[in-house]
Amino acid sequence: MNTDRKVLYMAAALWPVALLLLLPVPRQYVYIIAAALSAAAAVVISVFVSKRSIYAIVKRQVLGLMAVMGALYLVLYYLTGTEYGFSRRTITPALLLMQALPIAVIIITHEIIRSILLAGRSRVADVLCYIASLLGELVIAGGLAGQMSQSRMVDLVALVLFPAVTGNLLYHYLARRYGPWPGVVWRLITVLHASLLPVYPAVPHALLAFANVLLPMAVYAFISLLYEKKKKRATAQGKGVVGYVAMALVLLLMVSTVMMISCQFRFGALVIATGSMTGEINQGDVAIYEAYDGQIVSEGQVIVFTKYGRKTVHRVVDVQRVNGQLRYYTKGDANPAWDSGYITQADINGLVRCRVAYVGYPSLWLRQIFR
Repeated sequence: MNTDRKVLYMAAALWPVALLLLLPVPRQYVYIIAAALSAAAAVVISVFVSKRSIYAIVKRQVLGLMAVMGALYLVLYYLTGTEYGFSRRTITPALLLMQALPIAVIIITHEIIRSILLAGRSRVADVLCYIASLLGELVIAGGLAGQMSQSRMVDLVALVLFPAVTGNLLYHYLARRYGPWPGVVWRLITVLHASLLPVYPAVPHALLAFANVLLPMAVYAFISLLYEKKKKRATAQGKGVVGYVAMALVLLLMVSTVMMISCQFRFGALVIATGSMTGEINQGDVAIYEAYDGQIVSEGQVIVFTKYGRKTVHRVVDVQRVNGQLRYYTKGDANPAWDSGYITQADINGLVRCRVAYVGYPSLWLRQIFR
């Protein structure tokens, strides 16, 4: 192994390690520290890692196209406010200095580092660079600081990490083909507005994450179809049928998970944490339920309801109408007695339609870890 390759591997390995150290840093400090660290890393890598030319026909066209598409994304995003309304946030000089400016530095330096490392054409460096990119997204989202509950972990995975997976596929492609600046322009437009604009659409987080999972893949496909035929194939990476199938399966998993978060798209999913419904639905299964919208709920129906601030999956064992109000009495199939009290229509979240066996166990293990 020559010296250049050793330096490349060392730089690619140290970058994700440094970002891992930032994840527990409190949110109010993480941006400044991450920006300083990223800037220093960009300088060091620029000096010590040998530069290689990037094959980049129509570089300026792609740069302009990413700027136009980023602006179009922003326009469409704000148009959703006509459907979901708008919310306000206070923009202060301190916020701009402590958050907006550091995030801009992080984005620029990360794309420069990515471009240098990918130009080395090393699979090991590519993988390490990709891991570092995902960690960088978590840092921008506030890291893992504070009390890490299971719900927050799920939010980080579905709302931050899944969009980062497809987003960084696009950034990798742009950096390898056209250098750092198309990715910089796209990310500054699509990310930085959250720290600069006082008014923003109140789009449900799950819907926004769903769009952010699909959008990078659409941009990737558009640019590839538009310009790929104009380029030589010498720098292309053949994926093969297996690669495309694997990508499709991963994308399907991410999209399905994000769609079911908060039951934003008619159906939701809930991990079964206890054995109260053993036989019908077991511990570690995932119950798929249809959002409740006034459907008739009859005796024997398995439902999802909220009681004492906790979602529960139990069976309806009796329905009574008292003073015009429907009262539902429930019981876990494996429990010896009915649940205490009753629930009303306002407490019902959804009607269970099916279960997926065993796939909820990783979530249960995470819950035990974070307890």
